[in-house]
Amino acid sequence: SKVSAPVAKRTSSFSETEESEVELKTHAADSTKKEPASFQKVMVRTITASLLSLFYLGLLQTGHLYCILSIVLIQTQIFREIVNVRYSSAKEREMPYFRSLQWAWFVVAMIFVYGDTFHRFCTEHRSLTHLLWITKHLDTIVYGLYWVTFMTSVLTLRPGMIRFQLSQHMWSIVTVCIVVFQSKFFALNTLNGLFWFFFPFATVIMNDVSAYFTGITCGRRFISAPFLALSPNKTWEGFIGACIMTIIFSFFFPALLAQFSWFTCPAEGLYIWPFPPALTCTPNPVFALTEINLPYIGPTLLYPIQFHGLAYGLFASLVAPFGGFFASAIKRAYNKKDFDSFMPGHGGMMDRMDCQLLMNTFNAFYYFTFIASSALTVDKMLFLAGQMTPENQQILWQELGKQIGSLQ
Repeated sequence: SKVSAPVAKRTSSFSETEESEVELKTHAADSTKKEPASFQKVMVRTITASLLSLFYLGLLQTGHLYCILSIVLIQTQIFREIVNVRYSSAKEREMPYFRSLQWAWFVVAMIFVYGDTFHRFCTEHRSLTHLLWITKHLDTIVYGLYWVTFMTSVLTLRPGMIRFQLSQHMWSIVTVCIVVFQSKFFALNTLNGLFWFFFPFATVIMNDVSAYFTGITCGRRFISAPFLALSPNKTWEGFIGACIMTIIFSFFFPALLAQFSWFTCPAEGLYIWPFPPALTCTPNPVFALTEINLPYIGPTLLYPIQFHGLAYGLFASLVAPFGGFFASAIKRAYNKKDFDSFMPGHGGMMDRMDCQLLMNTFNAFYYFTFIASSALTVDKMLFLAGQMTPENQQILWQELGKQIGSLQ
């Protein structure tokens, strides 16, 4: 009998080894199988999801600051889970400060992203102008931390391990881009109104829940073809059913949220104590009930945000799931079922937030492109005027007097 030669593994500059042909064939075979969902597994997943939903709803009542802080904690946990995928304790013990440098890259990026938002918020609210002496120097601080971290990373490179060290550094930096920079405008959107914190999250959750229950009840009963090799448990029925349910949800749910100023009004300040006072404001026109002439239906009272919600529903159904597919590819490449196991039935934080990270990018793009008003606030104008020389302030005063006089 002939003895087949072992399949050689190919080494690349950014990974220690790649999968062999045998492993790839095994993965391809697995992609056609669907793991049946037991009743116990469904119940555990449902109970955990219900507890997380209750916590999430309670978090909304604590105010904008605590919603932002919760995302900071979530990002920290996600970063930890992803970098640990490639953790190799035996080699990293020989690399001085390597784990510290991984977290240094993360901290520098977080200060840059959130510092810029905090500074902008302080300039637009007179109650926080006393903090500007700190926030206006954050860019300089971040830049200093950046080159210190970069230089230290280079100084820790050791002959014989440079390829491995570079691959780990690249993994850390890519993880920072995925976890931090995709959420650059998250805090700013939250401060513009809790609607922009809650609704995008809820839309992705609705899509995920709908895909799960549609998949386990109708999966492969109508379409036997595998949906995606990267996620063998995903089905066409789950994908299509989730899309329909999410579109319906994204049209009607904004009409409910638009009735509450707690969701539609922007933050008036950053309250340290949770459960701040009620918000009052003139809401964005998209939250105002408007008579809209619909084809074949005629005049109907609707909120414009309902039509904007459809765009969120489409993105959550057609694009955001690819964040989950990308996470599945990482787990498959490193033979992991989940990124962590502290949430029964759900795995780790990355397993729950993979689609949300991608949704954050769309939320920022859509808000600033189609929703945000370009009008300057009084506090913002006063801040800008305060940065001018006395001579220019006098000119501004005179010009404003002329414009106000022409309006009378």
